[in-house]
Amino acid sequence: MLAKVPLELDEYLWAQWKCSRLAFVYAPLGFGKSEFAHRMLEGMDVLEVDAATVDVTQAVTAEASEKHDAVLVDNIHDAVSNAQGAALASVISRCTSTRFVFLSRAPMPGWLTPFFAKGELLIVTADDLLFTDTDIAHLLSANGIASTPELVERVANASQRYPLAVAAAIAHIQRDEGSSWEAPLRDEVMAYFEAEFENRFDEKTQDVLLLVPLFDTIDDDLIVHALGEDEGTRLLDALHHATSFITREGHTWKVREGMLNFCKWERARRRNDATVTDIVNRVIEYYESQGNFSSALDLCSRLSDDERMLAILEDHARLNPGSGSYYELEHYYHELPEDIVLSSPRLMRIMSMLDSMAMCITDSERWYTRLEEYAKAPERTSEERRTAESYLAFLDISLPHRHLTNIVAAVGALAKLHASDNPELVPSVTSGLPSVINGGRDLSPWTPSDDLTARAMSRIVGNALGRLGVGIVEIGLCESKFEKGGDVTPYLARVSATLPKIRRDGDQALEFAAVGIQCRCLIDQGNIRQALSLLDSLRRRLSQEESPEARRILKNLAALRCRIWLRLGETERTHAWLEENAPDLSERLFYMDRYVYLTVYQAFTAEGRYTEARMLMAALSEYLMACDRVIDTIHYDVLTAITHWRSGREEWEQWMTRALARANCYGYARTITQYGGAVLPLLLELLEREGTGKAEKEQLARLVKGARMQASHYPKYLEAAGGLADPLTETELQVLRLICQDKSNAEIGELLGIKLPTVKTHVSHILTKLRVSRRAQAASEARRLRLV
Repeated sequence: MLAKVPLELDEYLWAQWKCSRLAFVYAPLGFGKSEFAHRMLEGMDVLEVDAATVDVTQAVTAEASEKHDAVLVDNIHDAVSNAQGAALASVISRCTSTRFVFLSRAPMPGWLTPFFAKGELLIVTADDLLFTDTDIAHLLSANGIASTPELVERVANASQRYPLAVAAAIAHIQRDEGSSWEAPLRDEVMAYFEAEFENRFDEKTQDVLLLVPLFDTIDDDLIVHALGEDEGTRLLDALHHATSFITREGHTWKVREGMLNFCKWERARRRNDATVTDIVNRVIEYYESQGNFSSALDLCSRLSDDERMLAILEDHARLNPGSGSYYELEHYYHELPEDIVLSSPRLMRIMSMLDSMAMCITDSERWYTRLEEYAKAPERTSEERRTAESYLAFLDISLPHRHLTNIVAAVGALAKLHASDNPELVPSVTSGLPSVINGGRDLSPWTPSDDLTARAMSRIVGNALGRLGVGIVEIGLCESKFEKGGDVTPYLARVSATLPKIRRDGDQALEFAAVGIQCRCLIDQGNIRQALSLLDSLRRRLSQEESPEARRILKNLAALRCRIWLRLGETERTHAWLEENAPDLSERLFYMDRYVYLTVYQAFTAEGRYTEARMLMAALSEYLMACDRVIDTIHYDVLTAITHWRSGREEWEQWMTRALARANCYGYARTITQYGGAVLPLLLELLEREGTGKAEKEQLARLVKGARMQASHYPKYLEAAGGLADPLTETELQVLRLICQDKSNAEIGELLGIKLPTVKTHVSHILTKLRVSRRAQAASEARRLRLV
């Protein structure tokens, strides 16, 4: 018989229990609910009732309850109906001097909700009852076993902290089973789970639950689709009311880790019969119907169903790149045998695109060449040759690294193929970025003759791009005029007039591009709050969608919002976004995330993290130059020049000169002037320098004027980081670390052993040195400056 010990939880909950009259404890079998309840009611005169064996309405009456200090009712999950629950609620309301504790293996029933709403009910869950390291250590010591950190960790890992499993582990250790006790412990606990599992669920429900480890998530629609309407509804009812092995989290179900392990263990013992196979196939079909190719392929992978995986990838490869989750599935494509890929022009097209987006130009070109060879092979039928050639025409305009000398000719080639009738042949114009001319491709070659190009494009864009071309001419022309620094009022009016048609007949990526140019125009005019409002409206609508395209747009939309925060000097928001989105430079970067990377570069610059900014630029520069990304390169050159200028390095001039030269080739102005006060001193330095030519002076004078206007709108944009006014002392650093942990002045004084007035003095010095006025600002600034 094991010696028992109180839990850490007891001390934590006792204060709440003293203020409560009711408690509801729910957890699966083996969590020690009864033992915990008896500790709660220790020293009281308790009426104990097992709802599984008696009628609670007969056993728990007002008269019987008032004769005791407390009432403990076990097993209410199966045996207490709604009517009986209502009767118990009535007794609880009448017996105000009696305490009630209810034990269950299922979540809280509705008849207890009114007491919970009034704050009278204490709820204890399975998570609360899991053993902590301290609990395990105390239990080991109480049973005569030397407690070491290594043994505590071993017991915690083997038992997963389940009270029943912890007790069983200690019993095994007491029998001196050396290092061999984990395996029998696992089988012992699983057998215990098995008895409960078979007792609580019918065979059909068991079959479904044993498939749980195969699924990333479980939601109501998946259950109904896998089982059918009637069986699915019945299972959902069981999950809602009969168990806490599986709990509700929003629209999905969370399966406890112990239950997951049991399902894996039990599935290994049972053979896969036709019923289970049919359910799995229906789930795969459900995933495919929802466009959730990642989950479908993952399920096939776990089942080692290679033939089904290939069929799913072939279907997925038919999707337009804008609507396909290609990044998420990239590893599945690259695991395909090369001979399989070479036999499918569709797969070769996708492999070339994937490698280009992953900035692997050599591999991308290899697949392009193989596709060319496939098209030219003499054994090809005319249909096979036509298909391969259409894919090559698609890649000519879609591959980011391929130079596009004539946009009209490239789009015209797709129009001749009537690409708009085939989603596979329609390129992603924006790649989810808020731009057309700096979207999927850099269309700077469009800009020198933008009016002429727009007229030519308007005649062919429908046949070439279909719904993905609605509004593209209006947006692209407006962006071209905007980047050149002219008055865009009439062009912006056309975009605004086209926007309803884009929403009705077009694509959400182009809607983002249209809203993007609207926002940039508003920002340029100083109406930044209105720009935020436009973005927030679009963000709310897109947040209701689950498509890969919507997720990509939302990621870039968040980056655009961060650029607005940078202009407003909202350092805390900017820093929070940066911490979440700064890429790990030890891992591969992705071309389609370049808008996020450029925003990260701006945030690094704003925080004075110039070395990190230049490291990011170094990781991207070669590919951007290879892709001839004119606009992106200008941005990076300007920002790099700013970081060198602020670091006192002479290299700033060569970076700034290169940016000016590229901007001059295409007549770009706002690409540079948007950086306002950050770029202004560099422009003035070059303008005032002797030997500057007339044409250069005219360009610089124009840019200086635009930069001054932006500086007046947004004086805090990329403002040089102030840093510390004076170094912090060691004690001030200790205090600052505790401020960042939300400790009060009194708590800081107690932890550091100093008096409260001394703490306040330290806090005052810290605020002054960090150039802030509030503790929350100090914590944010400390994290930004990497002081903690």
